[in-house]
Amino acid sequence: MSTHGRVLVLGASGYVGSRLVVRLLSRGWRVRAAGRSLKKLQDRPWSRHPSVELVSTDVLNREALRKTSTDCSAAYYLVHSLESAGGNYAEADRQAARNMIEAAGHSGLERIIYLGGLGEDPEHLSQHLRSRAEVGHILGAGQVPVTTLRAAMIIGSGSISFEIVRYLMDRLPVMITPRWLETLSQPIAIRNVLEYLQGCLENPATAGQTYDIGGPDTVSYRGLLRVYEEEARLRHRWIVKVPVLTPRLSAYWIDLVTPISASIAFPLAEGLRNEMVCLDHRIREEIPLDLIDCRQAIRLALDEGQYALWKDRSRREGPSPPAEWIYPGDPSWAGGDKRRRLDRWLHSQNSG
Repeated sequence: MSTHGRVLVLGASGYVGSRLVVRLLSRGWRVRAAGRSLKKLQDRPWSRHPSVELVSTDVLNREALRKTSTDCSAAYYLVHSLESAGGNYAEADRQAARNMIEAAGHSGLERIIYLGGLGEDPEHLSQHLRSRAEVGHILGAGQVPVTTLRAAMIIGSGSISFEIVRYLMDRLPVMITPRWLETLSQPIAIRNVLEYLQGCLENPATAGQTYDIGGPDTVSYRGLLRVYEEEARLRHRWIVKVPVLTPRLSAYWIDLVTPISASIAFPLAEGLRNEMVCLDHRIREEIPLDLIDCRQAIRLALDEGQYALWKDRSRREGPSPPAEWIYPGDPSWAGGDKRRRLDRWLHSQNSG
């Protein structure tokens, strides 16, 4: 039985949203899980939970968003047009954010919690990071208080950035990389992201605030690749830095080597030139956590136990798996080549 009010999770079928729903339910919240595809929502193991209401909605449809926001005390804004709008994602995100503040004021929402990206110096940010910052500004201009969390790479199976690292390192004995190899970043484990998101909802003092969130390590991307190499027990990978390798060429290379399309990889690759380090640590006082370092987070994401669990995709009972594992309903590329081989084996068994 739920002991709290109803919370709207926009983007509930996505990587962060699907795991956040699990955490909110464990804390006694009722959840209205919203996404573009009702089928994707139904594929999640929590879809039949008595405290979950599934809603298909389009954030670009103002009237639909109004209805979806009604009777909720707070909303998590975790939507992103990157995968669906191609080169027009920034304009789509602007319109969606404007629709959100209008819907929030009309429906009586008390709070909005938004997950954006780290990065300073707006003039030199990549288009992707600039768009994430702009969405935060648009949401913050509305009448409903907004809490903005700004994060760098999120580590866990199913995170696009982490999966790109996994595929490149697993598949390539030699990697050709541009200058961003030495850029500093402060990656954060998915479970810490979820703890911060849930903590903000339950801590009224965070309303109207913007916080940087990151793990305890500040590392270069080269350093992160080496940690992955060690935790995955790979043979030594040769990482060669070249002076000229544009984000577009990097995206095509990712498209060639990994299951991630160039249209998704390009904005992410472009953002690698921007340093993503926390400059504000107030969140650690407001919501004290045991922060997981990069090595621990990668170790959890590579844990062999998740593949045994994956064999039973229909399991809807029992304890939830660690947030760093692949979840039922995650994209087919989540979990690396081992998951893809398991998928093919399961398909052959079912076909037989």
